[in-house]
Amino acid sequence: MYTGSLVSLFSVLLFSYGANAHGVLTAISGTNGVTAQGFGVIASTPRTGSTPNPFEQDTSIIRTNEIQNGQTGVCGRTKAGGNNDVTTQLNAAVASGLPTAAADGTVTMTLHQVNGDGAGPYTCAVSTDATGDNFIAMTVSTNVPGTNSRSNAKATDFPLVAQLPPGTSCTGGASGNACLVRCTNSAQAGPFGGCAASEF
Repeated sequence: MYTGSLVSLFSVLLFSYGANAHGVLTAISGTNGVTAQGFGVIASTPRTGSTPNPFEQDTSIIRTNEIQNGQTGVCGRTKAGGNNDVTTQLNAAVASGLPTAAADGTVTMTLHQVNGDGAGPYTCAVSTDATGDNFIAMTVSTNVPGTNSRSNAKATDFPLVAQLPPGTSCTGGASGNACLVRCTNSAQAGPFGGCAASEF
C-alpha cells in the first residue's frame, strides 16, 4: 500500500561545466490539480532556446563522485544556485503545497530538454525516508526519447512518468510522509537530473 508524500527528485538535465548538454524537470502535475516546479528551477528562465546563457542556468548535474566527496548533496548542483540542498528545497515545496501522485504510485513530470545531451532514456529511484541515503528502483513507463542520452531535440518538453514500487511507505520530511525520487540519464558529461516534490 502506498503511503505518504512523494518528493520527486527527478533527474532533470543539469549544468555541466564546458558541456552543451542540458535538460530540466520543470514541473510535476498532481491528480489534485496542483503543479509543482522542480528543485532549483527558476521560473523566469526562458525555455525557448538551447544556448548556455540564459537557457541552462537552472539545470542540474548529479555526479556520484561529487556526492561521495561532499561537493554536492544527492540532488546535485545548478549553475545559478549551486548545491541543491534537499532539506531546504523539500521544506519549501511542502510549504507551497504538493501535487498528489496517482493511486497506483504513478508520478507525472515534464522534462524540458534544452539541447542534445539532455535526452533519454532516464532511470528513476526512490528514497523512502527522503534522505537519499538509500534508493530503490522505480519503473519508468513513459520515457524521454533518445539513444545513449543523445538526440536532436532542443527546447522541447517531454513527459516523464515513473511509478513507486508496490508497498512503498514514505516516511521522510517534516511531516513524516515524504519520499525522495531521483531520475538520471547516462550522459557522459552528466549524469543530468534534478528534484521536485509531490504528495502521495
